[in-house]
Amino acid sequence: MRESRFVNLTPYCIVEYMLQELGSTDIVNDDFILIQNDYLDVHQIFNPDGSFNETRNIQDLTALPIDGGRYVYLDSEKIPDYIDYDDKITASTISGFNVTLDKVRFHFIAGFDFNDFRALVLSIKNKENDTKLNVFSSILFNQDTSGTLLTFNPKPLYITNAMYDRYIDVYVPSIKNINEEFNTSPSQATTFAAAITPKGSSYTGFITNNPIIVSIDECEIQENIDTPIGVTYESYQISNHFETSVSQSNEFDGVGAYINESSNGDYLEFFLTYNGGFPEDLISILNRRNPANDYIIAHELTIYEQIGSSFIESSRLAFFQDNNFDEANLYRPVLKNANNAVSMSIDYIVRLVNRLNGDQVIREASFIVNSPKKYGLQLLKLELQDKPQSQIVYNKIYKKNFEATELFIDPSQSSATSSSANDTVTQVITKTEYVPLFFNSSKISISKKSSLVTETDNMETVIFPNGDLRFILSPFDNYLKFQLYTYQSDKSVPLDLNINASVYRAVFETTSGKVKIDNLNDATKENLSNGEIIFNIPESSSEEILESLDNSFYITSVTKDGTETMIYNGEWRNPSQQSDVDAAIAIIKAENDALTQTTLTEINDSIKEAVDKAESTVVNESVDIDVPGFVKKKVRKSISAVNKFGMKYPTSIKSSRKDT
Repeated sequence: MRESRFVNLTPYCIVEYMLQELGSTDIVNDDFILIQNDYLDVHQIFNPDGSFNETRNIQDLTALPIDGGRYVYLDSEKIPDYIDYDDKITASTISGFNVTLDKVRFHFIAGFDFNDFRALVLSIKNKENDTKLNVFSSILFNQDTSGTLLTFNPKPLYITNAMYDRYIDVYVPSIKNINEEFNTSPSQATTFAAAITPKGSSYTGFITNNPIIVSIDECEIQENIDTPIGVTYESYQISNHFETSVSQSNEFDGVGAYINESSNGDYLEFFLTYNGGFPEDLISILNRRNPANDYIIAHELTIYEQIGSSFIESSRLAFFQDNNFDEANLYRPVLKNANNAVSMSIDYIVRLVNRLNGDQVIREASFIVNSPKKYGLQLLKLELQDKPQSQIVYNKIYKKNFEATELFIDPSQSSATSSSANDTVTQVITKTEYVPLFFNSSKISISKKSSLVTETDNMETVIFPNGDLRFILSPFDNYLKFQLYTYQSDKSVPLDLNINASVYRAVFETTSGKVKIDNLNDATKENLSNGEIIFNIPESSSEEILESLDNSFYITSVTKDGTETMIYNGEWRNPSQQSDVDAAIAIIKAENDALTQTTLTEINDSIKEAVDKAESTVVNESVDIDVPGFVKKKVRKSISAVNKFGMKYPTSIKSSRKDT
């Protein structure tokens, strides 16, 4: 089981370093290539191309650092490859070792444009005992390798108010495990750590518990290295360098996950563990240590039913826990096919989350029940010989007709009840009153591009880009309706909110803290698939917000694990500031009108230029006219009409001969 640690590397990349536990049996015995780089006096390791499925850390995806702040691409299809060509690069094969691997995932933020760079180089490094660097991986990401490396995440990562929807995975030797083997082995010379850290006729090994170095190099310039042997090699100039470190051990090493059947009943018990017990003390210490800490626990259970040899997902439970950390959580799964299921498997993911800054510690556990029938749709019943009888008792109150009022009208008395001749007959009339609700409606875009959209009544409505929304908040109940757009293919389209989060939230900044209001989640009023959400701000909250000097407003998404990220931000105004709202609308309309006029002018100029060119050409010649927006046609002096034999409807041609 790998232990995930998240570190911020760049504004657009977060690294998830998944360290394999000590003593793990998850190993590979593939060959490694060891490079001695005399340019920088460093070691570098990677695998042959045949190990792509196991490590993705192969020669054909590797960049090698050389002098002048450059990387050279080790394209294995070059003959000879760069390793064989450059006499300052020496390679040797390391084989015969069982190596435990760590998984490193580079998460990239949604919307990040990789085309801004010629290449990115993703590196993982460790220091040897003589402080020499050993590069465990140096992956080249460019237009040639992007299709192989980049994976889109079907379940995007929401962290630190951002969504990360794609990633690159690479597997490298587990520094923790190879160090442990080196330090405990009676013969260090025979270990993998010794083999990849040669020094003369001896070896050095690695610094124990030294932080792992993770980096990204941005390369904006590509240069070719021309050689006298007629082979050209690609190199990339480093323009920006980003670096961070990952600790090999920390205070969360004692954190784990527990799930099992209860000994007291037919249900499951699960909780986050700390040093084998409940995490109450750990969370208390963390929250007291720093005012910026507010740790909670997020739980996620996925239930699978085994039908034959197939495992079918039956249900999923996700929630967050902010109290009672000294108690186990209880859950009874309900299987849809309990009579046919061979077994039941439960995958448990638990996260220790600091909801103020997004820091997370993730642990996983699983549990299998081999006899799951007791978790079926219906519980087993024990028939009692003397069954208890349930009695339904009605207390019926009669009122005489003359005692009824418009506020309290009883049904007519029973015929068995005596009545006076003077009693009048009362008719019950049901009235339905419809109370109008007035919505404050706005259209907003998560992008930075403004636009206008035409409604069904041919009226143009402004779409506010991110940060530009201004709306009125009254000191009463407010129904705020928003339609969210995104920018795709040069136009604004509604954003499908059904796939992003389970809850959406309106957040207002006040002097006493944030005021958070969840969306109505009412399908009769909202259309999430069309980007429409509604928030009901009660009068008490409206008054508190209007007293604040901070006009900031946010729309956030809240995932099942409690992670809250920002989608949109704007500002509110009180009713006396209507002019601010009108001004914001006018600015966006003016910007779009100017853009439209500029586009029309450019099109007209292009058409005029093309027409002038055509008119200046001799009429008797065939001329290609290239007019933007029109199909290319030939201009001829005359066009003949020909009727082919057998044509059903021939073209009529007027003859020059007069009929007599």
